[in-house]
Amino acid sequence: MRIIRVEEIIQGVDRALLELNVRGSQGLPEKMFSALEREESALGREMLTEMIENYAVAEERKIPLCQDTGMVMAEIELGCDVYIEGGNIKEALDEAIRRAYGRGYFRKSMISDPFFGRNTQDNTPGLYFFDVVEGERLRIDLLVKGGGCDNVSTLEILEPGSTVEEVERFILRTLDRKAPLACPPIIVGIGIGGSALYALFLAHKALSRPLGSEHPDPRYRELEKRWLEKINNLGIGPQGVGGRVTCLEVRVATYPCHIASFPVALACSCHVFRQKTLWW
Repeated sequence: MRIIRVEEIIQGVDRALLELNVRGSQGLPEKMFSALEREESALGREMLTEMIENYAVAEERKIPLCQDTGMVMAEIELGCDVYIEGGNIKEALDEAIRRAYGRGYFRKSMISDPFFGRNTQDNTPGLYFFDVVEGERLRIDLLVKGGGCDNVSTLEILEPGSTVEEVERFILRTLDRKAPLACPPIIVGIGIGGSALYALFLAHKALSRPLGSEHPDPRYRELEKRWLEKINNLGIGPQGVGGRVTCLEVRVATYPCHIASFPVALACSCHVFRQKTLWW
């Protein structure tokens, strides 16, 4: 049995959230410099240059990369041989958000109820997904998402036995309409299978992979590359001004599904990609 103190979790997540909102994910500036090299549109290059300058200013002045410091999502894998001492993990995560968004003077964007609520004033609660696994490990995948890119999230139920081409048409049709709303260049997560509810979770699970990571299955690696190229061929470009770089990465996550259903979901991040994985 492994014991992990609640305060350890709070401090780790607090530090990570401060880092993500000021610096973004590890490797993000390099991704954007690479995008700048590939972009052919003059307006697109201007937009990418301004984004890169913004990253540098944010780090120098210790201010947020974007005024929308988002909502905090986390996927938690908790080993069955782990004991959390001093409280529960959900309370620990909320306390970490409270501390980070207070200390960082980050915008608080959460309201307590969609119809009748008021701003919670501390950006809590976060949105959490839990899984119990074997062993003594605790893993927390953090993802900070702004409202604009989250609004692009889309679910569609295709016909059973749908093909790769039919899924591709759904992706391209959705992003052709919605990608400019998400402040591209974007990261795209595609969830295929499970149920309607689970497909949206899968899309966000795929989205929360670290930058530069590859799918372990070579068949899906090829689809990720293919769909990345197809999305960039839409010509939407950085911030929707036109160009070659609409998307930086595509990630796919799948799950078994019912024979009578074929759920597909899409989620994306804006150019300010904020993801970090913490281990205990």
